[in-house]
Amino acid sequence: MSTEHLPDPLVPAEVDISKLDGFMLDTRRVLSSELLALSSGDEFKAAVILWCRAWQQRPAASLPNNPAILASFAGVTVQRWNKIKDMALRGFILCNDGRLYHRVLAEDAMRAWDSLLKRHDRTKKATEARKKGRDDDRNDGRQTPAQDARNDERHVQRNDDRNDQRNEVPTVARDRTGQDRTGQELRSKTEESSAGGRPPAGAHEAGRPADGLDDGISAIRQGLADGFERWFDLPDRPISPADGELIADWIAAGAERGLSPTDTAAAVVDEVRRQFRQLAGKDAGAPRSLRAVLDRDVRTAIAHARPARSGMSLLPVPEPYAGHFDAVEWHAWLFVCRITTADGIATVEAPTTMHRDRIAQHLAPRLMAALGVRGVEVTIATGRGRSAA
Repeated sequence: MSTEHLPDPLVPAEVDISKLDGFMLDTRRVLSSELLALSSGDEFKAAVILWCRAWQQRPAASLPNNPAILASFAGVTVQRWNKIKDMALRGFILCNDGRLYHRVLAEDAMRAWDSLLKRHDRTKKATEARKKGRDDDRNDGRQTPAQDARNDERHVQRNDDRNDQRNEVPTVARDRTGQDRTGQELRSKTEESSAGGRPPAGAHEAGRPADGLDDGISAIRQGLADGFERWFDLPDRPISPADGELIADWIAAGAERGLSPTDTAAAVVDEVRRQFRQLAGKDAGAPRSLRAVLDRDVRTAIAHARPARSGMSLLPVPEPYAGHFDAVEWHAWLFVCRITTADGIATVEAPTTMHRDRIAQHLAPRLMAALGVRGVEVTIATGRGRSAA
């Protein structure tokens, strides 16, 4: 289908509010909506799940226009999705970047994004004001200007992290049941799209990584998520824009030493695991600022890393996955999962929420091709207390 006459995206590509817990729901509107009156239980459940999924996407308030991914997001088979999609997608419209946007949720997302930017600006100004008001004798010549600048940046990020925990951004969902429907089959888009343009500082790295860096950045994000879940019981701890900038800095530091993104990621993840294990052993709790706690030791690990260290340990991709996934993807995302097939559906039991979301959002179409199935269902492995994707 041509996108020539479709509307522009309702939310800029750089808008990422996934670290916010969620949005406020206008209960009176929902209770009096046509969606509630006309939908079945499964249809209403899928619609609400997709609102939540859209809130966590980048751009916010959008979904990839891919039946397999949408079915996985809704927690149903592709066959079942084809029966409930008209009602589940009420309020979403297709835009010319190939993604589906919820009209009202998009307004909430823009208000939340604006509040996030203003809050960061206030925090930065407050830090600068404190710096100007310091007693000249406080440092007593013991810190260099470069060290002082780094400390100032850490103060900004630490305060941002504290504000993020408070989740003070107000959002109001006025109407989740818009009349526009997108039930007809539209062109598939396997990879999540981006409308282009350079995002504000701190937004790009926390969302979709630049071309050529995806494997390294994804591996570090996965390592951090696994660490927070394993040692601090925080399976849903978000990666903030400040964390995203730090990850990009680590990748850049590795590149200066001639390391590939995956080589750098191997060194970073090893050090993150070591640091998290030590913190957990001391009952110190999860670090609020990754830069303040991890940066120095991680950069030391990168400085001592050798090229191709990650490639040496990767075995060939087995059949039937060979040709569909490279060695890094296989070992990082699929090797640790239990995959079974039955009745034309592949069921993937993922060890963590990050594995689940990565497979559902990016790898499901290729899994379908590799296994010759018509749908993929991704769940959290039994015993972790998480629901299906």
